Amino acid sequence: MHMLKKTGRGKILLLCCIFLFLTTGCWGARETDELGYILAMGIDKGKESELHITFQIAILGGGGDKISGEKGTELYTIEAASVFGALQLANAFASKNLTLIHNRAVVVSDEIAKEGLGEYINTFIRSREIRRNTFLFVTPGQAANVLKNNKPLLESNPSRQLELIMGAENFAGFIPTTSIHEINTAMKSPGREAVAALIGVNEGKETEKKDQGLEEKIREEVAYLPGQIPRQGGNKIDIIGLAVFKGDKLVGYLDGSQTRYYQMVKGSFNSAIFTFPDPRKPEEFVLEIKIKKGRNPAIKAKFVDNIPQIEVSLFLEAEIISIASGIDYETGKMEHELEQYLERYITAEISKLVSKTQEEYQSDIFGFGEYTRKNFLTWQKWQDYDWLGKYPDAQISVNTNLAIRRTGLMSNTTELPANKKEGEKVNE
Repeated sequence: MHMLKKTGRGKILLLCCIFLFLTTGCWGARETDELGYILAMGIDKGKESELHITFQIAILGGGGDKISGEKGTELYTIEAASVFGALQLANAFASKNLTLIHNRAVVVSDEIAKEGLGEYINTFIRSREIRRNTFLFVTPGQAANVLKNNKPLLESNPSRQLELIMGAENFAGFIPTTSIHEINTAMKSPGREAVAALIGVNEGKETEKKDQGLEEKIREEVAYLPGQIPRQGGNKIDIIGLAVFKGDKLVGYLDGSQTRYYQMVKGSFNSAIFTFPDPRKPEEFVLEIKIKKGRNPAIKAKFVDNIPQIEVSLFLEAEIISIASGIDYETGKMEHELEQYLERYITAEISKLVSKTQEEYQSDIFGFGEYTRKNFLTWQKWQDYDWLGKYPDAQISVNTNLAIRRTGLMSNTTELPANKKEGEKVNE
C-alpha cells in the first residue's frame, strides 16, 4: 500500500472505489407491476387520424386459463398520427405504463404496406424498446382483425403462439421467418428486395370446388394465401406465404407452394413433405416425398455481352414416404427415373417463380444481385450499375440435383394387382 501511495496509484484506486459507490442505484428502474406489457401490435390506416393502432396487452396474473375462462390479454385501439403517439395516448387511460420491450409481433395491413413501410421500419429500428428480431407480418386485410381473432387453444400467450407457428418453417417450408432486422437490411441493399411473412384470418368458409384433374390438384395442394386454406376448427389465424416488396412498397404475394421454392433458392429451406403426380400414372396416383436440403445452393453470376447471367444449382435429398401406385421406384433404373423426374419438376416450378418475380413484380427477392458484386472493382461502381433496375432483363437458369437417400421402412414395392392394367409391366 505504501508503494501504491508513493506512485500515486493508491489515490486513483481510492477515487475509483468512491465513484463505484456513488454510481450504484436503480433510479431508472421500473417495477414489473407498474408496467403493461404489449405482446403484439397491429397497424392499419386510420379514419380520423393517420393510423389506427392496436395493442395486445398481457394481463398479469390472468394467464389465459382455459378452465376458468379468465382472459390473458386485452386489446387497446387508438387513432393517432404515429406509432409512439398512439402509445402515449394509450397511457392516458391504461392503469399501467405501457411498454414494447416484450413485443414479439408487428402486423401491418396491406393498405399500409402498399404505401410504403420505410417510415415504420425506421421507427422500429431506432426504438430502444422494440427488438430487431421481432416478427413483422403483412395481412391482406385489417391488422386489428388478426389480433382480435388470434385466440390460441394450446398456448395462453398469443405472441408466443405466433412464435411457435413460425417454428414450423423447419418442417413445412411455407412459413418463412421474417424479422424487422431482416426486412430493414433487405430494403437498404442494392442487391436484393425484401419479403415479409403473410398472416390472415380464416373464417372457415367453404371455397368453390374447381373441376380439376389430379395433376392440377396436386400443384395447388399448398398453393394458398392466408384465409384460403379449406379447414374447420382451431385458431382462426393462418400464416402461409410471402409478401413481395419493391423498395419499401408491397407489390404482390407468393402462395405457400411458391414460398417453398423461394426458400430452396435462398438456402433457408430445411425440409418438407411434397406430393407429386406419379410419373408413370400422373392422372391416377400420387407420390409423397420428403425433401431435405442437402447443402446450400450454389449461385454464380457473370456478364456476357453486358447481360447478367445467373446460374442456380440446388442440392436436395429425398425420402420416399408413399407410392400409391405400388410401382417399384426404390431400386435400379426406376429409382434413377424418379430422381430425374423430381429434378425436372422442381426446376420447372422454380423457373416459373423466377419468371414471375422478373416479369410481374420486377423484384429480386432472391438476392441474386449480391452475387454480381465480384464483377465490379468498387462498391460505388456496383451501386451505379443499378442491379435492381436491370433484374427483369437478367438471364437466370436453374439446375436441380436430387438424390433419393431413404425409402422409409420398405426397400421395394410390389404393385397391387388391382392397379396393374392387363399386359402392363411397369416395374421392369
